Amino acid sequence: MTSALPRIGLSVAALAATLLAAATPPASAAEGQRLTVEITSPGGEGQLMVALFDNPAGWLRAPREGARRPLPPAGEPLRVDFTGLPDAPVAVSVFIDRNGNGRLDSNAIGMPIEPYGFSNDAAGSFGPPRFEQAAVDPRTQSHIRIQLP
Repeated sequence: MTSALPRIGLSVAALAATLLAAATPPASAAEGQRLTVEITSPGGEGQLMVALFDNPAGWLRAPREGARRPLPPAGEPLRVDFTGLPDAPVAVSVFIDRNGNGRLDSNAIGMPIEPYGFSNDAAGSFGPPRFEQAAVDPRTQSHIRIQLP
């Protein structure tokens, strides 16, 4: 009977290791998803403003994360990496802040006067696109491109 105890102990240890392995997410899932945004702009003066949104209710108002980068020369792509993203759709907005005030300026009737763009090249009619139009899933799409006019 004493010889059965070591085998039971090994079986329990093997079962515990199996359960622990199943309960522990893989390293990539624990770290979250990653999205690389490659932006090509017309160049010129200003800062490139990039915002990532993960909540449709906060679309264009409450970004999860933002980045401000110097504007690269015309046609030279700039890469912005977002890491630790949720396992859910996200959307990206980009604009060139030409005058350094930190916001997208518009004319008297509300039309933007600074270059802007969205993930999926989303465009709204008589306003910005909906979150769903710009949404990308970082689980299946880890690299996107945005071309600013």
